[in-house]
Amino acid sequence: MGKKVSFLLIIVLLVIGIYLINVSPKDDIEEIQKVVIALEQPELTVAYIELLEQNKAIAFYEWGHGEDSSFGNVILEENFLGWEIVRGGSLYLLEDSKLNWGHLELRGYLSSYTDLIRGKITDPDIEKVQVITKDGKEYQAKVIKYNSEGRFWFLIANGELLDATVTGLSFDGKVIEEIQTSY
Repeated sequence: MGKKVSFLLIIVLLVIGIYLINVSPKDDIEEIQKVVIALEQPELTVAYIELLEQNKAIAFYEWGHGEDSSFGNVILEENFLGWEIVRGGSLYLLEDSKLNWGHLELRGYLSSYTDLIRGKITDPDIEKVQVITKDGKEYQAKVIKYNSEGRFWFLIANGELLDATVTGLSFDGKVIEEIQTSY
């Protein structure tokens, strides 16, 4: 009886091992792209994926065309079955905005960060994006180029990013647009 149980246990462990090898993502970025594309928005393009703390990521994406274009982001978490979206959203791009900002609270989803602000850059002269919080902390947002001509900016921080001043600057430091992040 003991040999049969041991043999059965070994078979079960082998089956589970083979399953995990075949199901577990070979490439996190590729798997995350598939999950975001599954949102099934028209003309969806994944712009960038930021891998964060263990088994968590944020993906930025654009969808739509012309005046119906939107830019958004999702928080993803990897579990036993793969990557899944746990929170996110998108906003229509405004014609008169050069920084098209959006905010997402990260509390409860990521342990190291509390806030995310991001936006699609629609003015080719904007090279840098500076963020100054209401309590005076100054940050340089990351500016990411994608699809040969698209660009966006984002900042992930451990601190309140609403009521911040966001400034789009040219290469030589000229202010192109300055906005307040408040609802």
